[in-house]
Amino acid sequence: MPLRAATPSDLDALVTLENAAFDSDRISRRSFSRFLKHDLHLLSVCTGSGEELLGYGLLLRRRGTSLTRLYSLAIAGEARGQGIGRQLLEHLEAAAEAQICRFIRLEVRGDNRHAIALYDSAGFSLLGTLKGYYEDGGDALQMEKQLHPALPRPANLPYYPQTMPFTCGTAALMMAMHQGNPQQPLERSEELRLWREATTVYMTTGPGGTSPLGLALAAHRRGFEARVWASHLEAPFMDGVRSNEKQDIIQLAHTTFLLDCQQAGVELATRDLTLKDIPPLLAEGWSILVLISTWRMNRNKAPHWVWLVDMDDHHAYFNDPDIDQDDHQSALDNQFMPVMLEELDAMTRYGKRRYRAAVLIRRSLA
Repeated sequence: MPLRAATPSDLDALVTLENAAFDSDRISRRSFSRFLKHDLHLLSVCTGSGEELLGYGLLLRRRGTSLTRLYSLAIAGEARGQGIGRQLLEHLEAAAEAQICRFIRLEVRGDNRHAIALYDSAGFSLLGTLKGYYEDGGDALQMEKQLHPALPRPANLPYYPQTMPFTCGTAALMMAMHQGNPQQPLERSEELRLWREATTVYMTTGPGGTSPLGLALAAHRRGFEARVWASHLEAPFMDGVRSNEKQDIIQLAHTTFLLDCQQAGVELATRDLTLKDIPPLLAEGWSILVLISTWRMNRNKAPHWVWLVDMDDHHAYFNDPDIDQDDHQSALDNQFMPVMLEELDAMTRYGKRRYRAAVLIRRSLA
């Protein structure tokens, strides 16, 4: 059966097929229209001899990463059993491979035996189960296929999505601490508590994010050895705050963090975290939180904390706590995300001063 890229003229047929194929969790007409215009995503269709739509497959690429997700695969009822699903899947896999994606991931209903059998036979492996993932309460299986050489995803890798716009730092810290000590909670109350301990109070707009010094202190209070590496030890994020009163409060919070770090013995170093530094730090048991600019991921120039889980010769692997549901992301898109080292080097420079910061923690042996 012929395959081709979907075009705007397919919109009506795509919506009709979607509504016939699924009882819930349907892609809306508006979303299909967005996918058709997006330069990163791939929407492919299979047509019959009369150009009728027999099936479609939708692949979502995570900007700034070497990760893609099979978002949806649907076959018209009268066309099932003809191998169209496999044909579309192989076509999308080939496209992902050509883009040097390391992984292709997906979610599938736990009771969809035919789809699960297709993915099993295509070489996908099971990552986990999401209880109550679908609108009707159905469970989802998370699956993954490795397309190019990559590090294996660690077993039982903790993931916690931030639940507030300003808590990326605390969510990243929670994941890293839970990895070092599973007794550390992954709960919203802890997310808020850590933010209150580590916040800069203000940012460009709204409540402040978290200071590297504040995050290090919070980890230290919970039994972790902590260090901060930063390109400078002045108050960060001041450039975007115009109010003199807010700047004074940010500076006061920063001065307090400096004094508290000195009293607690938290090591502060004026140095950049380089690519060469990361492998030995990981080998020594350090978990690394890095500050990035989100421009290369979502075209929004915002400071953002992620947990750098691992690294190989080509990629760093992140856990990103920020799930952008407006961009159809799920937790699967944000766990063990492969980011090319060239991208990482550019991401970890924020603002006009190219500020770099990292928080290193490991469980204290004392």
